[in-house]
Amino acid sequence: MFFPLLRKELKYQFTNVTYYIFLAVIIMFYVTQFDPPRSITDLKPRSPESSQSQPIYYGQKPITDPYDEMVEIAWQLERDYNAGEVMKSILFFNKFIKLDEGQKAAIRSVSEAMLPQGLPSRTAMDDTRIEFAVTYDDYLRLVRDLDKKLGGSTVYGDKMRPSILHKPMTYEEAMQDYHDVVDKDKVTNAGGRLFADYMGITAGFFPVFLSAFMLARDRRSNMQELIYSRKFASLSYILPKYTALCLALLLGYLALATHATFAFSGIAASENLQIDYLAFYKHALFWLLPTIMTTVALGMLVSVIVRYAIVAIPVQFVLWMSSMMPLEGEYGLSKYVIRYNTFGGHANYARWSDEIMTNRIFYFAVSLGIVALVAWIWDRKRGNAGAALK
Repeated sequence: MFFPLLRKELKYQFTNVTYYIFLAVIIMFYVTQFDPPRSITDLKPRSPESSQSQPIYYGQKPITDPYDEMVEIAWQLERDYNAGEVMKSILFFNKFIKLDEGQKAAIRSVSEAMLPQGLPSRTAMDDTRIEFAVTYDDYLRLVRDLDKKLGGSTVYGDKMRPSILHKPMTYEEAMQDYHDVVDKDKVTNAGGRLFADYMGITAGFFPVFLSAFMLARDRRSNMQELIYSRKFASLSYILPKYTALCLALLLGYLALATHATFAFSGIAASENLQIDYLAFYKHALFWLLPTIMTTVALGMLVSVIVRYAIVAIPVQFVLWMSSMMPLEGEYGLSKYVIRYNTFGGHANYARWSDEIMTNRIFYFAVSLGIVALVAWIWDRKRGNAGAALK
C-alpha cells in the first residue's frame, strides 16, 4: 500500500497549484537573497594599500577571548547607561526599552564592580590594557543577574549576549578566511552553508500551507468515512502522504542546489579551482531536510488535532519566528531552523559542527516521532468514526 499511495500523493502534489506557489516563493527567495560570487576576485580581500582614503572593512568575527568579551560588555554597559535605554528581544523583535532609575543604578553597579576605576577613553584603550577587578566567572554572574533585573531578554543574558560579541577582522584574518574558503571549504561548502541558511528560512514555514491541509482533503472530498471504515494500519496511510510531500518539497530545493552548483562550477573553470560538486546537495539533505520534515510533521499534527487545519498556520508562524535569531551561533535543540548567515567562517563553523549535527539528527528523529503521533491520533479518531458507522 505504501508505494501506490506514495505515487498517488506525489501525482497530486505535482498538479497542486499551492505546490507551484511554494516553488515560486523559494525561487524568488533564492534569486533575491542568495547571491553567488561571480569570480574568485569577489571573495579575495583587498589589501589595505588599495584604499588611501579610509580603512577597509573586512567583516566581523565572533569574540571568543574572555578578556575581549568583558571589554565589549563593559563598553555596552557604558552605552546603555548613558543612553538610558537597553535593547530587549520582545515577540521575536529587538526593541529599545527606557530604563528606570533602579535599572540604571543596577547597570552602574555592575560597571563599578568590573571596573572601579572606570573605563578609559577609546584612544587610551588602544594603548592600555584594561585591568578588571573581577574574574570571568564573577563577570558572568554579574551580567546574568543584571539581565534578570532588567526583565530578561537583554544582551546581558546568555541567549542574547553573543549577538553583540563581534569585532572587525584584520586584513590578515580576512586573508586566512579566504584561504579557508578556497582550501578547506572548496568554495562550494561555504556557499552551501549560506544556501542552506537562506533556504532554511523558507523551509521552516511555507511547507505548512501544504501539510496543514493534506489530511483535510479527505474530509472535503467525503472520503473520510470510507477511509476510516477500511482495515489497514494508520501509519500505512499517514506515512506515504508525509513522505510524498517531504520528497516533493525537497525536489524544489535540489533543483536550486543544481543551479547553484552550475554557478560555482563556472567560477571553478575560470579560476582553475577544485570545488566540491556535491556540496549544495549535501547541505540540502543534511541541513534542510530535517527542517522540511519537522515543518510538515507539525502541520499535520495540528491539523489532525483540531478540526480547522488553518490553525496550523499561525502556530507554525510563531515557532518559525522563534528560530530566526540569532543569525549564527545558537544550535540548541530548541531551534528547528538553524542559521549560519555567513559566506566563509570555516573556523567558526568547525567549532559548532558537532552541535549542528546533533541538532539535525534530533529533528530528523523528532519529525518521525511526530508522524507516529499523528498516525496514533488519526487511528483513535478513525476507531471512533468506525464504531459510529456500524
